[in-house]
Amino acid sequence: MTTDIVVDLSLKTAEEVALLATVADAFVQQFLCRNRAGKDAPDMMVRTAFGTDGEVSKTVIFQDRKWADAFVDFWENQKSQSQAA
Repeated sequence: MTTDIVVDLSLKTAEEVALLATVADAFVQQFLCRNRAGKDAPDMMVRTAFGTDGEVSKTVIFQDRKWADAFVDFWENQKSQSQAA
């Protein structure tokens, strides 16, 4: 039985929503480039929800904790770099 690892992201701006799409693609792409056979690539799913106040929240779901942890680190790094620019 597989347990889903859920990463909830509360996104404050349209820029963060757009950044998440870019970061998710870059995250997967970096592993596919390293391993062309695709045997060690993350399985992930992104779900979108809207709060009653109109706030967008995204849930990123993984099948393996190592990928969830790696994604959170990657997301935080990319978000920090984006804010610094």
